[in-house]
Amino acid sequence: MSSDPNTRTGTRPYRRWAAIDPNPPIPAPPPDANAYRLDPSIPIEPIQSVYTLPDFSHTQARLRAPIQSTAEKESDKFDTMEGFLKTLPFDTLGEFLATLFYNPSRSEPDPRGTTHSLVVAQFLRGRTNIKMSHILPLMYHHKSSYPSSKCARSHEQKEMFATTGPVDQSHHARPFISTWAARTVAVEARKQVGRATRDDQDDPSSRTRLVAHTNGRKVDVHVVTWPELLANFNLQHIHAKYNIKLPLPMFLAEFMSAPSSKGAFVVRKRRPHTAAQVGALASFIVSRNRYANGDMAMPLGIWLFACQVHIDVKRVLCRFGYSVSDTTARHALNTMTKASLAELRVKVTESTTRGETDGCMILDNVQEHCPVYEQGIGRVSQLKVGTAGTWVGLDDCAPGAFDAKPYYEKVALQERKNLTTDDLFDDINWPHLRLVIPLQWTRALVEFAPDLQPLLKEAHDMFRTNLAIHRMREGRKTQCQPLGTNSERSTETQGMERAVADFDAQVGIDSTEPGTQLSWIRGDGASYAALLRLTKYCAPLGKFKNKITTPEIWHTGATELNSTAANHYGPATSSDPSSLSKCSNIAGLKRPSNLTSSIVGDDLLAYFRDLASKKKLPGFSELLGIACELVDRYASQSAIQITLSASESLDSSRENRVPEGSEWVAPLHANPPVNVREEEDILGLVDIEEPNTPRNPPIPLKASQNSPKVHEEKPGFTGDRVLRNSEIFMQDFGWWIEFAFAVPEGDIGRVWEIMKIWIFKFAGSSHQNYMAYLLEVYCMLRYEASRDLNNGILNNWLLNIKGELGCWLPGDLHQEHYNKWLEEMVQKHGGEFDDPFYRQTISPNVHHFLQIKKEMQTAFGFHHRGTTHTSPHLRDELNLLLTAFKEQEVHLFRSGRSLGHAAVNQFARGYRRLEDGKLADFLVNSTVVGNVLEEFRRLEDDDDEMRSDSPTPSVPSSDSSSRSSTQSSSSMCSILDHPIDPNEPEDDGEDLSNTQLSSGSDDLEDFAAENSDEEDDGEDEESETEDHDEDDNDDEY
Repeated sequence: MSSDPNTRTGTRPYRRWAAIDPNPPIPAPPPDANAYRLDPSIPIEPIQSVYTLPDFSHTQARLRAPIQSTAEKESDKFDTMEGFLKTLPFDTLGEFLATLFYNPSRSEPDPRGTTHSLVVAQFLRGRTNIKMSHILPLMYHHKSSYPSSKCARSHEQKEMFATTGPVDQSHHARPFISTWAARTVAVEARKQVGRATRDDQDDPSSRTRLVAHTNGRKVDVHVVTWPELLANFNLQHIHAKYNIKLPLPMFLAEFMSAPSSKGAFVVRKRRPHTAAQVGALASFIVSRNRYANGDMAMPLGIWLFACQVHIDVKRVLCRFGYSVSDTTARHALNTMTKASLAELRVKVTESTTRGETDGCMILDNVQEHCPVYEQGIGRVSQLKVGTAGTWVGLDDCAPGAFDAKPYYEKVALQERKNLTTDDLFDDINWPHLRLVIPLQWTRALVEFAPDLQPLLKEAHDMFRTNLAIHRMREGRKTQCQPLGTNSERSTETQGMERAVADFDAQVGIDSTEPGTQLSWIRGDGASYAALLRLTKYCAPLGKFKNKITTPEIWHTGATELNSTAANHYGPATSSDPSSLSKCSNIAGLKRPSNLTSSIVGDDLLAYFRDLASKKKLPGFSELLGIACELVDRYASQSAIQITLSASESLDSSRENRVPEGSEWVAPLHANPPVNVREEEDILGLVDIEEPNTPRNPPIPLKASQNSPKVHEEKPGFTGDRVLRNSEIFMQDFGWWIEFAFAVPEGDIGRVWEIMKIWIFKFAGSSHQNYMAYLLEVYCMLRYEASRDLNNGILNNWLLNIKGELGCWLPGDLHQEHYNKWLEEMVQKHGGEFDDPFYRQTISPNVHHFLQIKKEMQTAFGFHHRGTTHTSPHLRDELNLLLTAFKEQEVHLFRSGRSLGHAAVNQFARGYRRLEDGKLADFLVNSTVVGNVLEEFRRLEDDDDEMRSDSPTPSVPSSDSSSRSSTQSSSSMCSILDHPIDPNEPEDDGEDLSNTQLSSGSDDLEDFAAENSDEEDDGEDEESETEDHDEDDNDDEY
């Protein structure tokens, strides 16, 4: 190791010297310092030397120049430039600059010297202190570069950024530079737009060209599909794409369109410049190449078609380059229809190969009346009728849930024959209903009073947790694919058969080879009835196999709502405040000018405001307990029953008895005469037809129906008819409300509980067909469907297109949304429902029309804006009704009160009708398929015995063949013993309606005893007036 102190391992020298103190201390003089002093005789001044040098000037120049000021430096530069230009061996400065920046071609030798080349290269590459960015602005803004207004070339002032003429037409520098720069930028912008007309090879998912259709001459042509179309149209995505592919045009467009503040661009909320940028450049691209329509032109063309915009608007926007033509849009829709149905067929084929069922079918009849405005030969108004269908994907189904073999084995057992009315009643979850109905009452109060709305979340949480029965899986999004329409009449048996065969062919199901899986077909009341008839008629013939069907929920609820309205509407001139007609008169027809006199609702709100100010608001549990008491008191079968007797109503030993009101004094004209039929008082609620069902001619009225019958109490009546009507309405409508709120929540278990109650209500009303519909599906789910099949049906009975909480809806309501489009297009376009325009262009793309309209609203920031008019509030009308109820003591017991209107307790009446034979008749008619299957199984057993008896196989004899034929004939005869009339009128109703529940605290004997003396004619189409007459006998109980 070296000992040199300056080596890297030792201490560096400058560090050692730095350690020395720069101001060392001065030592004190020694004690004998005087001995060293000089002789005082010696002078202190220096002695002049005799050797002096002579003065002479230096001949060597200074090595460093003196420091100069900035002005001196600039002066020297300009002096040097002056001398340089005088001695410059060029005629002009331009010649010098042209020689300086000479750019030789690659094919010729470079005449420049090395210094020349390096100096120019360093300058142009920006490696010098003074760059081109300094020089060009000096040239552009030089005062001599712009022509003066007094010079001979003053016209060049107008040649700034010239777009025509030669580039070098200007002599002055500034006009030339501006023109050259503008045209250079234009050429580059044109190149970038040209490159944007081609698909990006680096990003295959981003397609600029969407081919609408192909003639097949060129293979492997990528045509437009719905996923690509919807994925392409995204303003943020297109904006980012253009910033990469079109940086210069986007820069120019932003400078031209964006407002600025303090030197920065501002994106406005109402009219953002980003949308203007994208729209302008998209139209430029389409103008350059009409096939480059994928960014905006194709989506906008489809959107215009979906919005049913007038053809003139489409043509103008097509000329602007904003959209494709209407013809191209139609070709694209047909192409996308083929692609969607082809993908669906592949999916269905794969599931069939696996032995699974991954979808069901929703059917509905569509119709539209097309009047003729110009009369002529053969021109008559027509009712265009057809059938529409939608394929719905199934979710949350266990493997093998839709196997046909175990289902038919259970059908053949015919366990439904053991069903009794008591079994049906006991199967209703009454304890659950005793909690959920009071919760609905509590929710209504909490929503009405603003001070109680903090409790609303607790109510919704209870619906979704403690009181939930069978909720759909959250986050699930239903996949739907509408099918092409046809012109079959689905309400007829043969029309339904052809319609189902057509839809099966569209999805890739072979009707002649049904396979081993069940197909689930759903529809409204008329469609369901036709499917049941088709199943029964075709069972012995081996046709229409492996089909199960269920009635849809929305039409069922609508029919129940119509039945409730018909039951409680009453005469048009009724004075009974419990009738809907009187309530409508109070709220609308006799609206007082001074609404301040109606203060009951305000008193209720003021009551809770006062409690809130005192911090004494009741808790949710307390409100729910009060609601339970009120439901038992006013909306239960026991409450309805005791109102017919004063002794029972005023019995102090009864809990929750209704408080007694003032003494009832009958008015002079309690039952005013009426000049219209009772059914007509309902203002159309009774005669609402099944949607899209051909209307039958009106049936003439019987002689007994020409004049309505006002209800009259028999002598000795001590009950309160008005209170009873109100209690029946609260019970019935409470069930409907529970139904209505359970559907969007996706709790099919709560919905099914209400539908089981409606079996009794439909049996007690004039809607006997829906009683049979619900009984049929009840027997199928309880006795014939396996547990997996049961869960598979319940898990998919409701749809959720958005995949969001609270957005569940019935399948038939979703189909009605599609039908609206079809029927509107028929009015405008004409033709039949099996025309290619409806079958290929419109019907299979309806759901995408709805989706692209929402996507367009979202793309431009309009998704938060509503598209419908909001309904006005009804607080004033509610105050009027509450005031009338309070003044007339509707909810207090007043013995003997009756005002000519008597609502029917349809639940109790339905129970008795089912007991008296309605259920038995249904079971006889509904076991036809089971009888056929049982007969087939018996024949198979007989054949097996015959084979076992025969030592060798042989050809069947004519006797055995004839016997088999005889057995099949007898099976067909058994079917015709109880046929379903193909022309029997269907029940009407269309609104999405819902219902409530009774408390169920009474025994079945109470219901039967209440109606023990009623008369029942057993007709399916009895009038509501007859119902009133029949219910009058309840008072004798």
